[in-house]
Amino acid sequence: MKGSSLYVRRITISAVFLSISLALKTTFSFYIPMFGQNGMSIGISGIFSIMPSLLFGPVYGAIVSGLSDFLGYLLKPVGTYIPLMTLVVAAGGFIRGALWNALRNKDSKKMRIAVAVCSALLLLVGIFNIAFLSADGIDNGFYDHVQKENINTDNMHLVSKMLITRTIDTKDPSGNLATYITFVTAGLIGSAALGILLLTADLFISKKFLHDTSRGQIPQLLIVMIGSGLIVTTLNTVVLRETIFTAWKVLPFAAIWIPRVIEEVLGNTVKAYFVAVLLEIFGKQHGLKELIDGSSIGSKNDTKYK
Repeated sequence: MKGSSLYVRRITISAVFLSISLALKTTFSFYIPMFGQNGMSIGISGIFSIMPSLLFGPVYGAIVSGLSDFLGYLLKPVGTYIPLMTLVVAAGGFIRGALWNALRNKDSKKMRIAVAVCSALLLLVGIFNIAFLSADGIDNGFYDHVQKENINTDNMHLVSKMLITRTIDTKDPSGNLATYITFVTAGLIGSAALGILLLTADLFISKKFLHDTSRGQIPQLLIVMIGSGLIVTTLNTVVLRETIFTAWKVLPFAAIWIPRVIEEVLGNTVKAYFVAVLLEIFGKQHGLKELIDGSSIGSKNDTKYK
């Protein structure tokens, strides 16, 4: 296939996915209010805007994701348009495609083992941090009942020393300490729970979809979709909090971020099932394999979807 024809066909298929995504975004999506603002978007349009990044690579993913956000706003305006949000979404499409290129051919069993080991380590560190902070008397109200000049970190555990050193000279030591405590305790334990959720979802989808947990690319797909989704959600939360959603500024960042993260994780876990179905359909179309960047569903992985 000539290069020009290949690019034209890739662009055409990407345009089809974009059109489906826009149609679904304008008819089957809605927003969940958060603290008086439209904080979370719920819909299935992302299933189709995701596909070009997985099939054709990060550049196609960035363009389709960015256009989906921009054109979606023009077709169904909600709130104020923020160009920076479109850039973040486009970056998410690029990251998704790059992660898929890096992980798609990795051994699934090794990926599962890596996720399990990392989850176990994060869980242990989170639990130990809770114990160490409690033993040192470090909590959200630590600075309220201790004079700064009387604080001695010599006999504290490493995590306590790090948090005190990091926050003691800031403008809002109590608020910053509370944020850091959340990250090193609930944040780590939550990350471990996410890893366990990934493994559970992988087991369910692999058995339901492939009927063989040793085959397929489900672990990679879950990691790519949830990983890129978390990056986009975190950046979007920062942008929204610092621009138009002023009501969010009076609350800790974690209070805004955690509900959005939960929605992102659960949403992408469900979407992964449908994306896996679409990938299998493409994998069976031999005339389309030349279009796929790096043959992500072709050659080496043909047997995985048979």
